[in-house]
Amino acid sequence: MGVTGAGKSTFINYLSEFDVKVGNGLESCTEKVAIYPATLPGGKRVYLMDTPGFDDTFKTDTDILRKIASWLNEAYSNRLQLTGIVYLHRIQDNRVTGAAMKNLRMFKKLCGNDGLANNMVTPEVGLDREMQLRTHKDFWKPMLDNGSEIFRHDQEAASALAIIQHLLSKKYRVTLAIQRDMVDKKMTLEQTAAGREVEAELLKLRAKWAEEKKQLEREWREALETRDKEAQEQIRRERQEIEEKFKESDSHVERLKTNNSELAKQLERQRDEFARTQRLFKYLEGKQERREGKFYRRWNPWHVRYDEKAW
Repeated sequence: MGVTGAGKSTFINYLSEFDVKVGNGLESCTEKVAIYPATLPGGKRVYLMDTPGFDDTFKTDTDILRKIASWLNEAYSNRLQLTGIVYLHRIQDNRVTGAAMKNLRMFKKLCGNDGLANNMVTPEVGLDREMQLRTHKDFWKPMLDNGSEIFRHDQEAASALAIIQHLLSKKYRVTLAIQRDMVDKKMTLEQTAAGREVEAELLKLRAKWAEEKKQLEREWREALETRDKEAQEQIRRERQEIEEKFKESDSHVERLKTNNSELAKQLERQRDEFARTQRLFKYLEGKQERREGKFYRRWNPWHVRYDEKAW
């Protein structure tokens, strides 16, 4: 996870045998949750999950949260737990931007304090900035207090591999706050901490639009007094744009009022793959046990290949 341009897709490219599209401009490249298999030295098989940032060029925070939550909840419902989360931050940035702060807040809300115990933050260089990020209460200090660790991702594939191997050395798995809330407690997305964070952002925007609307009302009266037709038309268009923004924000609030069952409808294909994979396991397990008395299985529910040799 991390802001657009932090290097999430590049990080995965260092390890995965699949090519991940990497953006070179200001527009975000990762549009949805994607899973990439990787084989580590020694033959260990892992699956890396790439996510869009909460500063996506084209997707709203509501859309992104729904995509991430639906995937996490589906995995958790099928007893597939995360080993950890890598949160990437560009250490060359001379300040923590508003987008970076929003991503960090959403990251904390998605994870909860328990979920932060096995996560990584991976800056590249810069002791001074790293120290500020470590000690500031609005940046990484709360995560470090809850067990997160900092790694410098400054040696390309070598440091990416070191981070993943460190996560794999942990004996426990991660259950995130949003998974417990929506799957175990049957909350709606709106009721979760992450959902409330998105709603709070929407409220800030609505307050800003309300002020802009008041200013336009004052300018409208002035335009009427001066009979400035051109100004009246411009103000009319701007007022209409603001009204559209209010309507759109209302729809986002409604879309947050969704439960896990409704989110799961977005993942019919993934659920079918889970079921097919589980049936294949049962078949292969019985066949392999008859041959060798044991069965080693590797689960890739997103890139299922029905090739017995691959299993």
